[in-house]
Amino acid sequence: MSGTLNTHPLENSNWRKHKNACPFYRERWFPCNDVAAGEPMYQVFCLKGTPPVTAEEQDKCFRSKTRCWRLSEKKQSRTAEEPAEETPMASR
Repeated sequence: MSGTLNTHPLENSNWRKHKNACPFYRERWFPCNDVAAGEPMYQVFCLKGTPPVTAEEQDKCFRSKTRCWRLSEKKQSRTAEEPAEETPMASR
């Protein structure tokens, strides 16, 4: 049940945007599930395809209110890898 999506989270009112989380983070709660039997309490979906895999990553999602932290890190690493333009030495 919780492993499949019948309707895209952007189009379904059962998927909620977390108030303080990334704008692409969505979650759906299962209030009637039996947690003691191993059923999930909630399901997470990312509209950018970069869902949190660990609790630490989910925490980063909660602290990134304006953009996806993973995409930001990816962009920063690409920028850091680009070689700096060489400036010619001034002649003496």
